Amino acid sequence: MGEYMICNTIPIYQEAPVSSELFKRDISKILKAISEMQVDKKYLVVNEWNKELMELLEEQTDACSNLEIITVEAKGGFVFGNATAVSKLIEGEKPIPSGMNENIPVYSVEELLGTDEKVEYIENCSGKKEVHTFEKKIKPRDILGKCDFHKKFKGMYFGYPMGLLLSSEQLDEEVELLTDYVIIFSEDDCILDSLVNITERYKNESCGRCVFGYEGTTQFYMILSDIAQKKGKNSDVELLLGLCNEMQNQSLCDIGTVAANTVVSAIHNFREEIEDHITKKICKASVCSKFTTYHIIADKCTGCNECEDTCDDDAILGKKKFIHVIDQDECVQCGACVNACDEGAIVKAGPIKPKGPKNPIPCKREVK
Repeated sequence: MGEYMICNTIPIYQEAPVSSELFKRDISKILKAISEMQVDKKYLVVNEWNKELMELLEEQTDACSNLEIITVEAKGGFVFGNATAVSKLIEGEKPIPSGMNENIPVYSVEELLGTDEKVEYIENCSGKKEVHTFEKKIKPRDILGKCDFHKKFKGMYFGYPMGLLLSSEQLDEEVELLTDYVIIFSEDDCILDSLVNITERYKNESCGRCVFGYEGTTQFYMILSDIAQKKGKNSDVELLLGLCNEMQNQSLCDIGTVAANTVVSAIHNFREEIEDHITKKICKASVCSKFTTYHIIADKCTGCNECEDTCDDDAILGKKKFIHVIDQDECVQCGACVNACDEGAIVKAGPIKPKGPKNPIPCKREVK
C-alpha cells in the first residue's frame, strides 16, 4: 500500500459525539482539507447509523469522488481512539488494536480543521450535560468556571484517552485537552462509586486481545466493586497499584494503560476516601448502598403501613397506628419504602444515624 490517510469521524464516546457533530457542521471545510493532502489513497470512516451524516455525504459527490468511504456499524467506542484499530478497517478487518498510536496517518476531524480549540461535553453526576469550547491547554479551574456548577467541587474526570481524575488541589495545574468527555464531581458524589462505573466502562470497551488489557480492567472492576460492596480488604489499594504498574508496562494498546492511569490518579488524589470504605466502613457521600441505611423518623411516621406493604423483603416491622421500624439485618437498601412514604418519614443515612425506637411503638400522629 502506498501513502494513505484516514479521517475518522467515529466518536470515542457515544454520549460525546464531537467528531461526528463537527464533521456535519464543517463538512465542506473538512472534505477540502482531505482533498489537499498529497497521498495515494484517502479514506473516510463513518458510522452507517448516522443517517444525517450519510445524507450530507451524498450531497457532496464531487468532493468525495477521490475518497473511499468506509462505513461501520458502531456508535462509538474506545477502540476508535486507537489508530492501529482504525487502520484495520481499510483492510476489511475488525477495529482491534495491535499497539500504541505511533506514526499512523489517522486524523480526527478536529485535527483536519486545524483549530487550537477543543470541544468538550461536560457532565456532572446528576446527569446534567453541557457543551463548551476551550483552549486545548487549560487549567481545570477555567473549565469549572465556564460550567453551570454550583455545588462544592470535589473532583474532575478527564476521560479516555487522558485518564485523569483530579482533585481540588490540581485545579490550577494546566492540562492538555485530548478527551471529548469530562465529568465534574461534587461533595455529593462518591469517588469510589464513580471509579467503579469508570472501570466497568473500560472493561466493556476492552477488545480482549491482550491479557493485561482485558483481565486487568476486569480485575480493576471486581476489586473496586468488592470495596463498594463492603467486602474490601486492607491489601486492596496496594494490589490495585501493583496491577496498575503491570498494565502500564505490559498492555498492548493505550486502552489498558489509560485505564491504569485513571486508577492511579484516583488513588493518588482520593486515597483516604477510598480507604475509608475499607477501614472505617463508611461512605461519606452516602452513595454506596452497602454503607447506607434507611430509617423511619418517629415524629413523622403515622403508622399507615404503606412502607411495610411495599417492602418485598419483609424488612419493616409495624402495624396500623404504630411507628414502623426497619430491620437493618433484612433491609437490602432498595429505597422502595422512601417512595411509598407520603409523609417523608423515611430517610437514608450515612455514618451519622438518626435516633428512633428499636421496636414498633404507638404513633403520636394520626393517619390522615
